Amino acid sequence: MRLDGLKNDLPETPDFIHNMIQEEVARQTKITNMVPMKKRHKYKWKMGHAAAVALICIMGTSAAAYAGTKLYYMYLEHRGEYSVATGINVDEGAKKTKLPKEIKDIEISAGYIPEGMEWMDDYKLSYSDTPYLGGISISSVLIDQDDLGKTWIDKGVIESEELTFGEHEGVYVKLLDLKQDKSFDKRIYLFYPEEYRVFTIYFGDDVTKEDAIKFAENMTITEKEDLIETKGLQTWSDMVNPVADTGEIRNKVAEDQITINGIGDTMALEAMYEDTEGNTDISDGISVCADSIQVLDNLSVLEGADIPEEWKTAVTSDGKLKQNHLSYVKSGDGENTLDKVVDEAAVNQKLVYAQVTYTNNTDAEMRNILYHGSLVTIKHENGSYRIYLPSEEPGDGYDYYMEDGVAKTGSMTYCSAVEDYGNGGNYIGALAPGESVQVVMAWIVDETDLDNLYLNLNSDGGIIEFTDSMLKGGVISLSAHK
Repeated sequence: MRLDGLKNDLPETPDFIHNMIQEEVARQTKITNMVPMKKRHKYKWKMGHAAAVALICIMGTSAAAYAGTKLYYMYLEHRGEYSVATGINVDEGAKKTKLPKEIKDIEISAGYIPEGMEWMDDYKLSYSDTPYLGGISISSVLIDQDDLGKTWIDKGVIESEELTFGEHEGVYVKLLDLKQDKSFDKRIYLFYPEEYRVFTIYFGDDVTKEDAIKFAENMTITEKEDLIETKGLQTWSDMVNPVADTGEIRNKVAEDQITINGIGDTMALEAMYEDTEGNTDISDGISVCADSIQVLDNLSVLEGADIPEEWKTAVTSDGKLKQNHLSYVKSGDGENTLDKVVDEAAVNQKLVYAQVTYTNNTDAEMRNILYHGSLVTIKHENGSYRIYLPSEEPGDGYDYYMEDGVAKTGSMTYCSAVEDYGNGGNYIGALAPGESVQVVMAWIVDETDLDNLYLNLNSDGGIIEFTDSMLKGGVISLSAHK
């Protein structure tokens, strides 16, 4: 997915991992165009917030009537060797009924869940050791009579078929997945005309086809007493022909629009905190300084720290970081040609270890101060600065690359100050007036990206675009590590 395709709404996530998950979802949506739902048992579902593709029938007949007569049906058409279209239509002569003004709210339950998987929220299931990757995610939209015959196009399809899941029709689609990295490579469009809905169920590459089909066959929809208005909610047409988003990602700015700080420079921040009465506010009375930044080829500096599990397997027997294997890919058109690996390479991985000091410059105690650090790849060229995603930067003979190492720019993968507060833990417990605290942040990155890495300590954590706070406070160049 290119930068201009990362503007989809994102799920609510814990503060500590919000930007990391944003980056991960953006990467996955290169293939799936999917956004998961909200947290289980905490938020009431609003279909207007449903983030992906599914259908919903417009039948005015009852469920019992539908069982006896097949007036509406789901169909699958091939559009090129690797492209398929999925749609809903009505038998000729059948009466078309407009979508009611109100329909019943629903609840989803599962009669079968793959072993080891658990509900993360009302519409997302994952394995416990990879809670935000792969698994199963469910979404839906509405359909009115004007939507009949309109089709959603999937490209890069390597397997597809019309199936019956219990008493309901559906379409199974599997997309090309060059890298088995728990991205969503399978989906089932499941038609529920009696509930005025068709669901799209996304399955990660950690879910087998057999488990996907069994899950769909045993999915149960229960009507609630609550009625919800259908006006303004997302429809099939909205998904097939979305309204163009005129807002552009600000991934390029003139060099005089942003301050480039050095290691040891002090920056003013706008930080969220709580006062002594427990009131949440934002203050510009916090300053921050990157005291030192080291680039290392091992993890010895983090010995004894609670580092990510995947980092523990990223070192060789002599303690050095393993190389990252890159596969360079030439994109196909998704219809008659598929993406293809055209070259491979190995690059060294490095640990970026930053010691950062936060200071309370106000005359009052501040508690539970939210802090954040992200490594951003920025190119300085022709009088401007441009943010880019390294793996999505085209090169000689290829359009993007995949990697199998742990290297990742973006939100801090490790931080030393963790408080049992909020959802994520990246909070400084308390700072008295004039008090300072040093925090350690760390990332593993590809050595080839070092020359273009900048540290963004602004709390909104811009990764794919220049945020207002980045332009106001600036970013820190890592060039001083040399």
